[in-house]
Amino acid sequence: KKLKKKTNAQPKRVLWKVFSLFIRTRGKGICFTCGSTGNTGSNYHAGHFIKASVGGLALYFNEDNVQGQCARCNLWLDGQQYLFGQKLGKKKVAELYKLKQQITKDFPYEAKIKEYQEKIKSLSNE
Repeated sequence: KKLKKKTNAQPKRVLWKVFSLFIRTRGKGICFTCGSTGNTGSNYHAGHFIKASVGGLALYFNEDNVQGQCARCNLWLDGQQYLFGQKLGKKKVAELYKLKQQITKDFPYEAKIKEYQEKIKSLSNE
């Protein structure tokens, strides 16, 4: 009988769920790029400046790289990357692009899950 190779898919999904909730809670329903307010539920996303598919784990769960965005900006306007970058500022954009080169091994999923669960509690108590 073959042993299944252990993957990080499950912890990554759990962390994304918690991290995404933190980003959306922190953003208070305000779209980072267009400024629209009152976004909730499936109309309010955790959108990436540097796309998740190319940014690697260093950026996938980076609080500066991921901001609350309305569905229009995140999906229909492909993240509004130019406007997103302008709002982040040149210095922060340069830092994020530098992180894009970073290779992340042994990502601390469990520790990050706990960290963002605590951050969500803190935001809820404000």
